[in-house]
Amino acid sequence: MGCFHSKKARKTPGYEDPTVLAAETPFTVSEVESLYELFKKLSSSIFDDGLIHKEEFQLALFRNRNWRNLFADRLFYLFDVKRNGVIDFGEFVRSLGVFHPNAPVADKIAFAFRLYDLRETGYIEREELREMVLALLHESDLILANDIIETIVDETFSQANTKDNGKIDQEEWKEFVLKNPSLIKNMTLPHLMDINLAFPSFVIITVNEVESLYELFKKLSSSIFDDGLIHKEEFQLALFRNRNWRNLFADRIFYLFDVKSNGVIEFGEFVRSLGVFHPNAPVADKIAFAFRLYDLRETGYIEREELREMVLALLHESDLILANDVIETIVDETFSQVNTKDDGKIDQEEWKELVLKNPSLIKNMTLPYLMDINLAFPSFVISSEVEDSEL
Repeated sequence: MGCFHSKKARKTPGYEDPTVLAAETPFTVSEVESLYELFKKLSSSIFDDGLIHKEEFQLALFRNRNWRNLFADRLFYLFDVKRNGVIDFGEFVRSLGVFHPNAPVADKIAFAFRLYDLRETGYIEREELREMVLALLHESDLILANDIIETIVDETFSQANTKDNGKIDQEEWKEFVLKNPSLIKNMTLPHLMDINLAFPSFVIITVNEVESLYELFKKLSSSIFDDGLIHKEEFQLALFRNRNWRNLFADRIFYLFDVKSNGVIEFGEFVRSLGVFHPNAPVADKIAFAFRLYDLRETGYIEREELREMVLALLHESDLILANDVIETIVDETFSQVNTKDDGKIDQEEWKELVLKNPSLIKNMTLPYLMDINLAFPSFVISSEVEDSEL
C-alpha cells in the first residue's frame, strides 16, 4: 500500500500519521500521503536529511537556492512553527492546510496578516505595507518611479487604516480583506483540492518530458469535452479552475497556442507552443512571443492602449487597487520609457531593448518545471501565469 504501510520504509524526522494530519487539516488521508511523496523530494533536493531547509524551500519556489524574495522568507518562517530553521512533515502539512480551498476564510485572513506583519508587532505599519507593495510590483515586473510607489502606498494604507492611527490592526485588516477578497486569492492553491491529479504530478511517472506532456494533454483535453482537443473553456479551467473566469493573458495565450486558428489546441500545437517556455528556449524566442502576447490588435506594434490593458491586467494579478489617475500616470511613464522613438507605438526593436535592460519582464516566459517535468512540483509563490498553469 505504499510507503506509509511498509514496515521497512524509513520515515523522515517529524513524520506523523496521515490519519492524524487529515483530521487536523482539510486534506484527506490519500492527499496527505501524496504530500509526503512531495515532501520527501523537497527535503532531499539539497540536504538528504528528511527536513526542508530554507535553501530547499527557495529551490522549490524559484529553482534557485540563492534567489531571495520577501514572501518566500516570511513563508518559510511561518511554516517553521518550531523555529528550528527547518520544516518537518507535520509543519509542512499543517501550514499548507491554510492554502486549501476548503480552509476557513478566517484562517486565510489571519495567516496573511501574519505574513505582512514583518516585525511581528501585531500591526501592519506603513513601512511594512510599502515592502509588501514593492514585492507585489516586483512580481508583476512593473518598474515605477518612487513618487508613484509612495502614492500607491499612501492610498492603500489610508483605505485600510480606518482608525487613522498609523497602523493596521487585525480588525481593520479583516474588514479591508472582506471588502477586497482578491487580496487573499493567493492564500488558496486550487491544486490542493485534488493533490493526486495536480500538475505537475509527483505521483504519475512517465518515461520522458513529451510523454509527461501527453499525459497532461489528455487530462486537459477531456476535462469538459472528451474529444482529444483543448477547447478555450478547458484552457481556462486548467489555468484558473473556473471555465468562466476571464483573463487578458489567458485569452491571448490560447489564441497564440491555437496556431491553426480553429478554436482548439491539438497536441502538436500544445507541445510546440509550450517549448518557448522551456528554460533552454532561446531568449529571442521568448522576447518575440511576449511581444505577440501584448500586441493585442496584431498591428506589429504595442500601442498605448494595449500597454494600458497589460498594466491593468498586471495590477489585477497583484491585487493592487489604484485610482484611475495613478494608473494613467503609470501607463504614461512606462510608455515614455519604452517608446524611445517617440512615435506613439512600441516596435519590436524597442521592445527587445526594454526587455534586455529589464529581463524580469519575461520571467514568466520561463516555466522551470519544464526542465524536468517528471520531478516538478507545485509552486507556493505567486506568479500567476506560472503557478496557475501548473494546476
